[in-house]
Amino acid sequence: MPDKMTMKGECAVQRELEDLVTDLKSTLITKRLKAVKALGKLKTPLAIEPLRDVLNDRSKEVRCATVEAIAQIGPSNLAEILVPLARDRSADVRLRVAYALAGTSHDDAVRCLFELIRDPKDPVAVMAAKSLARSPKASLAQLIRLFGDKSWKVRSRAAMAITRMGRAAETALQSAMEDPDPNIRFWACLCLGHLRDRTHTKALLDKLSDRDLGVRLAALRSLREIGDPHIVSRLFEALSQPSEQVRDLIYDILKDFGTYSIPYLMESLSSEYWMGRSLAARALAEMGTEAILPLTEALEGQNKERKFWAIKILGQMKEESAFPEIRTFLSDPDSEIRMAAVQAMGSFQNPDAIPLLIERFIDPSWVVRREACKAIVRFGPAAYSALLSALGSMEEDVRYWALRAIGELKPPGAFHELIKLLRDRSWNIRKTTAEILATFGEDALLELTSLATESDAEVRFWVLQSLGRIGSKISLPLLFKALEDPSEAIRTAAQKALAHYGPTIVDDLFTLFKSENRRLLESVVATFRNMGQDAVLGRLCHNLGKYDDHVNYWIRRAIESFGPAARPAVLALLESKNHEVRRQALLALGQIGQPGDAETVIPHLKDEHWPARIAAAETLGVLGDASAVEPLMDALEDDDEDLALAAARALGRIGDHRAVPALLSALTREYWTLKLTVIGILGQMRVQRAVPDLLRLLDEDLIDLKIPVVKALGEIGHPDSYRPLRERFERETDPEARSVYLRAFAALGNPAIIPTLIELTKPDHPWEERRAAIKALGLLHAEEAKAPLLTALRDADLLISREALAALKAILPPADFRKLEEAHATARKREEAFQKSFQEGMRLMKLGQLADAEKALKAAARINPKAAYVYSALGNIYYKSGKLIDATKAYVMATTVEPRDITLKINLGMVYYRRRAYREATEVFTTIAKLVDPRSQQGQYAAKMLEKIKAEVAQALKP
Repeated sequence: MPDKMTMKGECAVQRELEDLVTDLKSTLITKRLKAVKALGKLKTPLAIEPLRDVLNDRSKEVRCATVEAIAQIGPSNLAEILVPLARDRSADVRLRVAYALAGTSHDDAVRCLFELIRDPKDPVAVMAAKSLARSPKASLAQLIRLFGDKSWKVRSRAAMAITRMGRAAETALQSAMEDPDPNIRFWACLCLGHLRDRTHTKALLDKLSDRDLGVRLAALRSLREIGDPHIVSRLFEALSQPSEQVRDLIYDILKDFGTYSIPYLMESLSSEYWMGRSLAARALAEMGTEAILPLTEALEGQNKERKFWAIKILGQMKEESAFPEIRTFLSDPDSEIRMAAVQAMGSFQNPDAIPLLIERFIDPSWVVRREACKAIVRFGPAAYSALLSALGSMEEDVRYWALRAIGELKPPGAFHELIKLLRDRSWNIRKTTAEILATFGEDALLELTSLATESDAEVRFWVLQSLGRIGSKISLPLLFKALEDPSEAIRTAAQKALAHYGPTIVDDLFTLFKSENRRLLESVVATFRNMGQDAVLGRLCHNLGKYDDHVNYWIRRAIESFGPAARPAVLALLESKNHEVRRQALLALGQIGQPGDAETVIPHLKDEHWPARIAAAETLGVLGDASAVEPLMDALEDDDEDLALAAARALGRIGDHRAVPALLSALTREYWTLKLTVIGILGQMRVQRAVPDLLRLLDEDLIDLKIPVVKALGEIGHPDSYRPLRERFERETDPEARSVYLRAFAALGNPAIIPTLIELTKPDHPWEERRAAIKALGLLHAEEAKAPLLTALRDADLLISREALAALKAILPPADFRKLEEAHATARKREEAFQKSFQEGMRLMKLGQLADAEKALKAAARINPKAAYVYSALGNIYYKSGKLIDATKAYVMATTVEPRDITLKINLGMVYYRRRAYREATEVFTTIAKLVDPRSQQGQYAAKMLEKIKAEVAQALKP
């Protein structure tokens, strides 16, 4: 009968097992999960194979349940089944594998756990360490080797595993303490400490002399954990080590040991290390009544350090029995003892000490005076009367420190006494009073406002800052006015003061942006910056683009002052529907953006608002990212001339040669300014393929493009440019253009031009050509030009002489040039005297001191009568002051010295015109019209003035 029952039971299990195996193949996760758990509860070996098939299930919950089920069954080949899952992608699965392998000594299982102890997920690694702790025989040696691992986490997990092994690891840890690797010694010491066995004290004490600091600290931590007070003497010996960390830890241990360590701590109060003395004092203070007797005895000793620390500690402990003796130390000859006594008085808070502390306000030591002030503040209301009386002392130091203490305490009724100190004979007292009054709030406004008008700028500086700290609206007009003060210190103080008001004055600051005073505008920008981006950046961005160009510019400047921090807010503004906001945001991004922002800016090259397109092009040029080259090339071909011009300039700033074809194509457009810009860019980029196009432009009848083209060809420096330029130079008659040709020849470096340059250095050639030729000879290092350059060096014109000297420096050997320079010293002094007088005259003229400027310029003219620009400056002074006769004489002299200078002739003509000397003005402008190209700017201006004069004469002749 029992056999039949057993068979029935087995059949039932078999049927249940078959049903569960069928459920394992279900598509429902919940059904598979339920089947796995049920198989685990059966605990039959027959379930192992079906469960192994589910170990690779796509659901991590099913895999986790499978590992738990197999662990419940506990087959003999458990390690073989679970080890492959140690690499499962799910940390939950790996965690359960680590738990399941606990206590298994199989080699594969141990190896797997050592892999899991390095798992990036801490719970998995910790579980692996706990599992290894249950197999000490198989894992102990390898765990100790992990003490030397590079990873701190791995080392700490190994230490946790060994600590959980308990006494089974003692022998191995003792051996590890002698390992050459300091990391192994460190963790071995810590693990021994966790055992809390006093038999290991000796071994740990020996490690206090280890060569590695970390090992010594680990030994100390372990000794503290063991807590054997009999090691105090050995710990005291270790205090001689220079490491502050070691000493700090030793003192914490000594404090824990209580009365055992008091003699040693008292000895440490006279240690040569300040940190050691401080730590010993802290330990003694925390011990309480046990340390009072030895500290009181130290007050009577001769050891200064012990006496100093004893006073401080007894003060901290508020030991009243020591008060009478400590009070006597207030007059000790040693300032450090007096300082300790003052600090102790503050701790005792005995009312009898207040007059004694006020006497210390005139102590010879500044530190003692400061500590006396701090000590008396600790008395609170008990010190009010004495401090207010001290304000009337004849001693400045007593008044000063009493004032400081009152500022901390703010006693009732003190304000009116402080007001009197605003007229104190000491400036330092007045300044300090202003600072203290600021802490009283709006009650001090009247006196502070009055003090703000003092002549001393430093007093005003502190008063303005105090007003800012008070933050009253009554002070705003004074602070706003200070933003345009001539003193930079006052402006800075006002900016910082206004920053305290925060967003409440933002609208007032926006109103100030309408001013034309640049000093005020810069101050407003600085004020916004001082407020911080969190307070005002949002408001600035909100108002950007809402005002006229002037205000928008300064709002943009304020945003840019925050630097890269404002970049996200500016990028957000690019999505605004307001076209002016987008334009301003684009311009701001150019100053604070990054090269990568070019991708955000590029779409705005096709913005519906044309100023925004121009701003986008300008910003791309400033950002300088190469990804913007092709979009800018497209913009360069746009019909909008302003956009094309901005795109050209941006391409020039980027300097990418991919843009060369588009730039060359732009030379064929009719827009003169665009051509001029592109020519300059091609020269800067040294585009040699542009030479034929630039030479062709030289032959076209274009206004004012000749000089830029020649400059560009010189900058490019292509050898083939020399012959065409030489041919055109021979036909050129304009002195300015010929000078530019000469500079281009110097850049080309062709020696064939040297004879022509030597000829041009002669005095019968125009001044501009002579100077350019001399400079070119120097750049070409023309040895054959020494003689003509020496002749030019003696020229009466200082500028010609200077150019000749510079050219000779490039040509002559250093020794020969030094001799030449010494010989030229007299001429140079004369030139310096001329320049000094001329520069002084120009400086005075800018300051509006026209009479003094006239004297200085006349002195310069006497030194060098052939300096036309001196006469021009004098003519300018006379013209501004209404002395038209003198202005006429000055410009006549200037044009006599420089007859080919058209600008000087124009100025002379304008003086005649203002004098209503129409006949002379007509002669001058007629001469100008003959000398220049009628299509040039100067020619057109001369023609315009002739027509104007003719019209005015006709009007005057009408009856």
